[in-house]
Amino acid sequence: MTSYWRVACWFSFLPFVSPANSSFTPFSQTSSHPFLGQHCSISEKTALLQLKRDLSAAKPESSIPLQPSSGSLLTSWKPNTDCCSWESVNCHEVTKHVIGLNLRGHNLSGLVNSIKFLNLPYLERLNLVNCNIGEIPSFVQKLGGLVELDLSINKIHGKVPKWIWLSESLVYLNLSNNFLDGFEAPPSAPFLSSLTSLDLTSNLIEGSIPTLPISISFLSLAMNNLTGEIPVSLCSLSNLTILDACYNYMSGQIPKCLEVLGDTLIVLNLRKNRFSGLMPWNFTNECSLKTLNLYANQLTGKIPVSLKHCKRLQVLDLGDNQINDTFPSWLGVLPDLRVLILQSNSLRGPIGEPLTSNDFPMLQILDLSSNYFTGNLPLDYFAIWKSMRIKLNGSLMYMGSYYYREWMSITSKGQRMDDINILTIFNVLDLSNNLFEGEIPEVIGDLKLLEVLNLSTNNLIGEIPISLSKLTLLESLDLSKNKLIGEIPMQLLSLTFLSVLNLSYNRLEGKIPIGNQFSTFANDSYEGNIGLCGVPLSKKCYDVEDHQSSGAQRESILSDPGSPFSWEFALVGYGCGVPVGVAVGYILFWRTKRCTKWIEQSFKAKKRQKNEQNRRRRRMF
Repeated sequence: MTSYWRVACWFSFLPFVSPANSSFTPFSQTSSHPFLGQHCSISEKTALLQLKRDLSAAKPESSIPLQPSSGSLLTSWKPNTDCCSWESVNCHEVTKHVIGLNLRGHNLSGLVNSIKFLNLPYLERLNLVNCNIGEIPSFVQKLGGLVELDLSINKIHGKVPKWIWLSESLVYLNLSNNFLDGFEAPPSAPFLSSLTSLDLTSNLIEGSIPTLPISISFLSLAMNNLTGEIPVSLCSLSNLTILDACYNYMSGQIPKCLEVLGDTLIVLNLRKNRFSGLMPWNFTNECSLKTLNLYANQLTGKIPVSLKHCKRLQVLDLGDNQINDTFPSWLGVLPDLRVLILQSNSLRGPIGEPLTSNDFPMLQILDLSSNYFTGNLPLDYFAIWKSMRIKLNGSLMYMGSYYYREWMSITSKGQRMDDINILTIFNVLDLSNNLFEGEIPEVIGDLKLLEVLNLSTNNLIGEIPISLSKLTLLESLDLSKNKLIGEIPMQLLSLTFLSVLNLSYNRLEGKIPIGNQFSTFANDSYEGNIGLCGVPLSKKCYDVEDHQSSGAQRESILSDPGSPFSWEFALVGYGCGVPVGVAVGYILFWRTKRCTKWIEQSFKAKKRQKNEQNRRRRRMF
């Protein structure tokens, strides 16, 4: 562990730890030393003023995104001022010799070998990032005191020179994002070297990894065209802290000897290569690993149980391999494990119950998708995952550290996303494409920090739990291709951050909620549910709307105690109205009967009178 802290402390002072953030860290400009008033030397000042003239005369090429013109950036470089006060210049706090120079973004095409850098004999740190350089400057190997050199994001072709292994001063070298295609033949081993950090990320390097100096602690060979196996000589790098060889074409078995580096190795990233076979490691309690990323290889067998000894492990990504195992519940003892990705393997069986009530206390990203897990969803785990339930103190940052960022591939917002940086506040639960059955437990609504929830392509039944409305930070919800029934809960309208919703191919019915984020979802969010209706589907909800409207109106009228149509008033009206109605009806019926009898009698009298008149007329004749 002593070597680990020594390396960690050293990296904390490196100014060029990543191409995206390369910058000089100025030394202190204050000192109580009696030489404090001393200015930079005349010869060094003259060399810098000549450099300014050369840079001002150079015309930047439009094909590269250089910073503003060199003249505007070097306006502080004036003959009548102390060069130690100039922008991009660092001087030793005591001797005032120029020890650092940052020319990032200046166009040095055609000038790099003519500039009088040799007149800066005490130069220790040189930043030539994004300077349109086509080759490694020849003068740098003559700077006997050069400690840090950053030549990243240029157009350098050719091979990595062998002189870097023999430098007695060079500690940090960044040649990332260039066009290097290989290594010059290394010197005969063993050889001494001061180099501890070598970054060759994103080049065109072919062949196998050469013999490297044992002094190296940071080695990045990511995104090249490397082939062959990992050489056994790599296991002799006893100071190796970070090994990143992702995105290459290396093959064969991962050497078992790497386990001897377990005491110093913090990051082992071999994602997206062609490694095969078992992971035959036997880590001890001294394991220092924080990241083990073997995503997208051809590894088989079981997950090494010895990983439970790596108490500092934060990221474990074994996704997209051929691992045949059950759920590694024993990983729950790891106190700092934040990311567990086991997707696209041959894992099987039920998840089971946690071994203790404190398993996976820091877990915030779990991807078990595309396996063969069975049984119910692990509600006992849902109930104890603290980091998905309670927001922990901490600032928004990328997982990893100042010299290395973690990467992962997940399905988020309906799409597979590769090679994204992991934010420390990112919370994902992906159990899709398995054989889970049963209902979605209500307790899943307690995972209030979830941003992505994917339970699609299983055999889940029952209704969508209303408790999902408590996931107020949720941005992506996928419950598609299950056997869910019932209506879509109106309470889900409260998920105002939801940008992706997929409920397709279930057995849902009823009217689709309207409002908030639901107004943004298209037909494909609901297709395959023949019982659903309403916007955005073409199927209207006429009967459903009328029935729901009249039913809701009746329920509102009958349930409102302050309404004039409440049950109390209805009963009073009923009690008073019935007798009155009977009485009125009787009177009307009685009067109608009498009127009818009178009419009949009148008609008969008139008829008798008419008959009598007819008889009298006949007698007269």
